[in-house]
Amino acid sequence: MSVIGLKKANCMNCYKCVRVCPVKSIRVHNEQAEIIEEECILCGRCLEACPQNAKVLYSDLELVKSFLREEKKVFVSLAPSFLGSFECKEPGQMVNALKKLGFYDVCETAQGAVMVTDEYYKLLVKGQMDNIVTTCCPTVNALAEKYYCEVLPYMAPVVSPMIAHGKMLKEKYGREIKVVFIGPCISKKAEAADIRHDDAVDAVLTFEELSSWMLEKGIFPSTLEADSFSGTDPKVARRYPISAGIIKSLLSKGGLNGYQTITISGIEQVKLVFEALKNNKLHKTFIEINACPEGCINGPAVNGEPYEFFGAQQKIKRYSTADTSAYPVFRHQVGMQKQFVDRRAKEPIPDEATIRGILKRIGKETEEQELNCGSCGYPSCRDKAIAVFQNKAQLSMCMPYMNEMTQSLSNVVLAYTPNIIIAVNQDMKIVEFNHAAESAFHLTRKDALNRELSDIIDDENFRKVLLSKQDVTDLKADYPEFGLKTSQDIIYVPKHQVIIGFLQDITQEEAREQKAYKLKMDTMEMAQKVIDKQMMVAQEIASLLGETTAETKVTLTKLKKTIIYDGEEEK
Repeated sequence: MSVIGLKKANCMNCYKCVRVCPVKSIRVHNEQAEIIEEECILCGRCLEACPQNAKVLYSDLELVKSFLREEKKVFVSLAPSFLGSFECKEPGQMVNALKKLGFYDVCETAQGAVMVTDEYYKLLVKGQMDNIVTTCCPTVNALAEKYYCEVLPYMAPVVSPMIAHGKMLKEKYGREIKVVFIGPCISKKAEAADIRHDDAVDAVLTFEELSSWMLEKGIFPSTLEADSFSGTDPKVARRYPISAGIIKSLLSKGGLNGYQTITISGIEQVKLVFEALKNNKLHKTFIEINACPEGCINGPAVNGEPYEFFGAQQKIKRYSTADTSAYPVFRHQVGMQKQFVDRRAKEPIPDEATIRGILKRIGKETEEQELNCGSCGYPSCRDKAIAVFQNKAQLSMCMPYMNEMTQSLSNVVLAYTPNIIIAVNQDMKIVEFNHAAESAFHLTRKDALNRELSDIIDDENFRKVLLSKQDVTDLKADYPEFGLKTSQDIIYVPKHQVIIGFLQDITQEEAREQKAYKLKMDTMEMAQKVIDKQMMVAQEIASLLGETTAETKVTLTKLKKTIIYDGEEEK
């Protein structure tokens, strides 16, 4: 089943979940982190570490509420670590609070722990196993089955207290009842769904889920009367959630039959002891083992601040030793056996040439260039390269490489842009001077750095921007001593307190504009001369036409008279 999900919109490419994941069961695909379910051991570290709350936990809360709405008999199996997550003056107040939510009855998971202790004790008495590893923690069990199959022969073939308790409750009250486990562990959700014993527990709630539900209903345990847990008092078995609690129970039961003991907590320590077992470094040792530091009281879904587990330890110790009478005896007829199996993922492993090829693509030409900084989340560059081959990681996850590439690209752009770029600090001292600036002002970058801008050019425009803290654009400034005309955009960068000038050389553009203007004026002058000349010609033609017209008129008048008077003089 899928226990941890992802809000894709919230995943911010920080790789923090990859860094904290002890087995690297997280794939980064399309810049998003994905849980690889078949490889995950549900330690919960990614949930705790994610700064964007992008990881979400599957919840059985609605399922539990549906059981209650259907008026089923729902029994609670409550983990003893509740004392560290809820304010109670007396443990029985928690019983009353749960019954107010609608549960039929409340029992202690530690009752199942008594049964598990009995089974461990039998193994110790038989003495047939070289080493015995406790199997109460489903995260540890998953680590063994998925990554350290060599240690499976040392795993005690016994179910966890939760499963034992669920089996016992259904044996006692009938198969039709519903059993809900409530505790600080998220991997219990997967354990309850495991096909090997998925009929024992019907739903799992974390302390965080229970706390939210009680707050919603306005139920506060510390304000209630105390009620009683059902069933036999588990006594010392309540110590299971704290470090060395199992060994304490066995000592109360009757001893360890000559076995040495080791108490291990925390995934890193668990992996180390598994390596020791794999390499035959331990013999005749009973190993109490837990994935969470100092035990279940530090589970990933406790309700409260991390520092509160110190007080929780004391509360649980006091509660477990309140009754110092004989070790509890449980009569049951439920199967306690569990068979562990090889569940290793068959991931392809690249050959050396492929690994080196992937490393080369991120600038790791030689082993000396493999920084192994861990920023990508993997312990070494080689591990990261293997993850890339297995489609778990992306090349861009290498922070030093991406930083180097970004800086290199920035330097190339800065160096080869045709625009002049000059940056100055608040004292008007030059802090950046690119190639175009070197060429324009006949000064090397080395010589320009830390000189005042006014030593080279007029800094008036830069000072105006510094005083106003306002960017200016499209300024014009001429530097005749350098034969340079510029168009300037000057910006203020408050974060770094620098002023950056982007100067575009418009000398040739201005020359082309002046040339074009001169050509335009010359053309207009020539056109005016042609117009003037044409006007003179037109006037001369008009004058000639006027004289000719007058003479013609006189002649025609005379001809007319001659015709009228037939050559005689007009009388």
